[in-house]
Amino acid sequence: MIKKILLVLAGLVVALLLIGFVLPGKLEVSKRVSIQASPGAVFEEINDLKRWETWQYWNTLDPTNMKIVYGEITVGTGATYSWDSPVLDKGSITLSESIPDKSVAIAMDFGGNPATGLYTVEPDGENTLLTFNFHSEAGMNPIGRWINLFIKGEIEKSFEYAGKNIKSIAEAKPKFTYEITEAEIPSTSYVGLLHTMSPKDPAAISAQMAKMYGELETMLKNAKVEVTGYPFALYPAYTEESMDMICALPVAATSKVPARYKVETLAGGSAIKGIYKGDYNNLMALHQELDQYLNYKGLTMNGAPIEVYVTDPMTEKDPANWITEIYYPIKKN
Repeated sequence: MIKKILLVLAGLVVALLLIGFVLPGKLEVSKRVSIQASPGAVFEEINDLKRWETWQYWNTLDPTNMKIVYGEITVGTGATYSWDSPVLDKGSITLSESIPDKSVAIAMDFGGNPATGLYTVEPDGENTLLTFNFHSEAGMNPIGRWINLFIKGEIEKSFEYAGKNIKSIAEAKPKFTYEITEAEIPSTSYVGLLHTMSPKDPAAISAQMAKMYGELETMLKNAKVEVTGYPFALYPAYTEESMDMICALPVAATSKVPARYKVETLAGGSAIKGIYKGDYNNLMALHQELDQYLNYKGLTMNGAPIEVYVTDPMTEKDPANWITEIYYPIKKN
């Protein structure tokens, strides 16, 4: 009797193995979701592994006992985390390549079974199209082919779950009119003039700036000192009634200038950056959005706001084409 049972079991095993050989050797699953948010708002959800807990399906299968360990890097290329769960076994995820606001390539290991993924974001009219891709190769391994067969439905379910959650999260984020990014400010030597005045009269501000830049240009010309970049302005103090404004021109650190002037240094570092196109009367709109972005991200200012005047109004007469870059220096955690 036992011999017959063993023979039957052996036959079942052989049958399963033979069937496994004729099952597909590849598993590919894709899912697309259109989201009413910017590519950046969507990308930051897939590029930061610590954010995955807020939208990922797998964590819901064993929320009590799953143990997650993050690597030293958790954002962008090289970010990793691993898990250990009685339900999901052991595994790991690595972001093998991250292209800002475009795509994240993923290397996965499910209990010794490798797989890859590619999550992409791209403009979709006024929306963003988020695409999930999963790929697994079982080769000639019949057990791996059976695993692919059984997990296909779970992968599809996970993409459905993730898509709905990321859509909800991204669409709830503040909408910004201007594109705001993180940037690095280089250390810059400059000469500048400080003036305190009311921020309420744009015409008076423009006239004062023209006067200050004119003085600086004349001084540098007489001193035979070359301007090394775009003119910029710093705003070290600002209230509704009064502002301190420094009009500055970049020069070499070794420049020799008259005694009443001084070569200063603007420290380099991290910042958030916005680009404004148009006349200077509406620059405050971008300043307001940069301030909102700081609050939304929980960032802390680390210096005076900086306006960089990329376009020279003397050579480009159409104000619609004037480009101004605004930087808010920030502290990095």
